[in-house]
Amino acid sequence: MSKGMTKAERLDRMKLLYCERAYSDVEMSERLGVDRSTIYRDRIDLEREHPFIEEEGGRYRIDRQRYISNVRLNMTEALSLYLAARRASQQTRYAHERTASALEKIAIALHKPMTERLVNAAERILAQRSDPRRVTVFETVAQAWVESLQLRLDYRPLHGQRARTHCFEPYLLEPSPWSDSIYVIGHSDLARRVITLKLERIERAVLGERFERPEDFDEQTMLSHAWGVWGSDEQPQTVTLRFAPGTATRRLKETIWHPLERITDMEDGGCVWETEIAEWREMLPWVRGWGADVEVVGPEDMRREIEREARRLARQYKLEHMDTPSPSLDFDDDRSSQLFR
Repeated sequence: MSKGMTKAERLDRMKLLYCERAYSDVEMSERLGVDRSTIYRDRIDLEREHPFIEEEGGRYRIDRQRYISNVRLNMTEALSLYLAARRASQQTRYAHERTASALEKIAIALHKPMTERLVNAAERILAQRSDPRRVTVFETVAQAWVESLQLRLDYRPLHGQRARTHCFEPYLLEPSPWSDSIYVIGHSDLARRVITLKLERIERAVLGERFERPEDFDEQTMLSHAWGVWGSDEQPQTVTLRFAPGTATRRLKETIWHPLERITDMEDGGCVWETEIAEWREMLPWVRGWGADVEVVGPEDMRREIEREARRLARQYKLEHMDTPSPSLDFDDDRSSQLFR
């Protein structure tokens, strides 16, 4: 594999591999296709500059907690990193010193005006209300995920009256695409299967023993039919939505809402949006947000749920017996507040 590689290129490749997991000299030589003695000399060179840990069986890895990497970015790469960091800053609602510190470090590597914006974002994070318990939970879960450590955690679901204790093996940390929430996916001894937990609902987390992450765990497959991060053991159902012509259809097409979505244009200028979803109830807040610009065609249970919601709204606003519809906003007028939504 390393045939034709210079020593510098080989050392860079070895650093990446040692950061991922531990290798013996034999394993590394087989991975890179070079002599074991060459790997030994290269590893000694790397140990002079980077913190290594020796594990059982003569296997070595770089200590990620002490390793500081240098990243070189071009302008486009820097902008991509800036946008991701900005989103993180906007979705942090409490004072988190580590998040603020990360933004400040990223800012050093960027150019104006990106630097100024991230420094300001870091200051705003530190100025928010303090919640030491949430910070501790976040850092404990993050460490458990990175180091493959079990967690003993107390979790109170949204509709639960009390927290329940799980012995949990974290396989993946995943941000929600629709909110500022972060979710941890892994195996629970209480549920006896892989489940998804929301970090904000974890009341306490304690580190436990090391575990081996299953080699067959594939988050892409697991989340392929999820809405956001919530999957289900149920057979996926086809969700079909009909969007009104005009602004609604245009806004829908500006974003990829689901990796499996299909859009069919209609003669009236509207469109039909379809995808397979494991748990359509998680979609309801998003569907409600479109108001009367979307109609649920299927599945039937989902359509009935939206109909019940419409009847509740009619009663709440005393519209059951009104024949004249209320005026709606015209999104095609010249008001700037509407033009840039």
